[in-house]
Amino acid sequence: MSGLNARLSDFSFWKIAGLSFILGLLLATTFAPLHWVIFLPLCFSGLLILLKCANNKKQAFFIGWWFGWGQFIAGLYWVGVAFTIDANAHAALIPLPVLGLPAFLAIFTGVVSLATYVTKLQKLYRIAVFTGFWVLLEYARGLVFTGFPWNLAGYSWGNNLPMLQWTAFIGVYGLTLVTVLISSLPSVLVDDNITRLRKNTVILIGCFLTICMMGVGYSRITASPLPPLSDSRIRIVQPNISQADKWRPDLKFSHIRKLTELSAQENGPKPRYLIWPETAVPFFLTTNEKLKFYLQRFVPKDGALITGAPRKNSEKRQYWNSVQVLKSNGDIPVIYDKRHLVPYGEYLPLRGFLEQSGIASLIPALDQMSDFSTPAASAPSVFTLPDLGSARVLICYEIAFPWEVKTEQPFNWILNVTNDGWFGDTSGPYQHLVVSKVRGIEQGVSVIRAANTGVSAIINAYGKILQSLPLGQLGVIDGQIPAPIPGQTLYRKIGEALPLGLAFLLLGFGITGYRLKNQ
Repeated sequence: MSGLNARLSDFSFWKIAGLSFILGLLLATTFAPLHWVIFLPLCFSGLLILLKCANNKKQAFFIGWWFGWGQFIAGLYWVGVAFTIDANAHAALIPLPVLGLPAFLAIFTGVVSLATYVTKLQKLYRIAVFTGFWVLLEYARGLVFTGFPWNLAGYSWGNNLPMLQWTAFIGVYGLTLVTVLISSLPSVLVDDNITRLRKNTVILIGCFLTICMMGVGYSRITASPLPPLSDSRIRIVQPNISQADKWRPDLKFSHIRKLTELSAQENGPKPRYLIWPETAVPFFLTTNEKLKFYLQRFVPKDGALITGAPRKNSEKRQYWNSVQVLKSNGDIPVIYDKRHLVPYGEYLPLRGFLEQSGIASLIPALDQMSDFSTPAASAPSVFTLPDLGSARVLICYEIAFPWEVKTEQPFNWILNVTNDGWFGDTSGPYQHLVVSKVRGIEQGVSVIRAANTGVSAIINAYGKILQSLPLGQLGVIDGQIPAPIPGQTLYRKIGEALPLGLAFLLLGFGITGYRLKNQ
């Protein structure tokens, strides 16, 4: 392997950057829908090997930045598809989500490689600090500018339920830590200062750890079945309405008819609760008495309709993206308003500055944008319905933030309503589904997912999809809500404290161990 180091040392920086970019592209294939986890060691070990070619801090940063740019371009390209829905207004902005957003997110990867380079550590100490920095910067990525914690390395195991079980103990950031650590171990193979015996030992330890984790995860899945909640008959409706047609004034009521016809189908046990996706009702339901009267006839007498719908303040220009519970008598006793809004999708960041500076007026899509509001801090995020227990409601990508799921009020299932129709038949909806699965495993509860164009699903507390509707298909899911696991998961009790603590522990091990050895 020493020959590889010699060959790389002859490469120009731009060749090294190009190789790093390619490795980043390959890392994107480890996420949904492909999950080619075989590339994980190649990508992370390859990045560490390329980092040895850096001659200064600037090069070290950009080796990581090019890696991140490749990863996020290939992994998040689907964000740009949303800008093609109204191409006349938004097509000119496509380079921002397709190239600009990945360029910004790649800064975090660049900082990881820079920090690793600055420590000047070698051997396993270098792998330890690289892993620690990676997890801490990924956590920061989920916080900065409202955060975007998408495509963490732990999600690469999205179709491997035994590995995903570890998120019940250490969360997705903990699984990310283990994934990066194990995937970085093959980088020792090109280290000339390590004996062949130790290299083989390190690789065997990595393989053994992976096998053990899968074995423990498998035993957890088969440990105890999860029966459904008593009398929790639900019908999830997937209308598969094109995003281009969703808000057309001449079609809005036809969307309602489609939803009600699907809800009224006689093809199985009569449901008690109907569940419709995010903004399934394209009207202001709380203030539209005629629409409420029309919908009442379709609402089960002993249950309710749970639907996404926008909500407005009748006294001033204020709107919310909501989930509302409509009873058969027309009452709406429960409302959940979305808390974590999508920048530029649901509100315009720095609106005052953009308007006063005139920048907003230069971009019609921004100048015409209306903001959704966030609810008061005291507004409930959990609602309780007869026989269904308490549900934690999460709208669209709110489910991507693991630390925001837990609330002071306990809950025994998660309701995720979403509209992934913005992104067509791309990787995005499949990645979103994996995120939903992991949130349920972390919290030890089932996830009921209603998506406009898919993928709608009933997912149990082990992340197993019991029933689903494929992307782009019209239909319904009739089923019951699986019960939560007995007790609470370790992650639900302590949250991010354990994975972040492990990250700091790896940093301490790497720095302290190296210093002690070289005193």
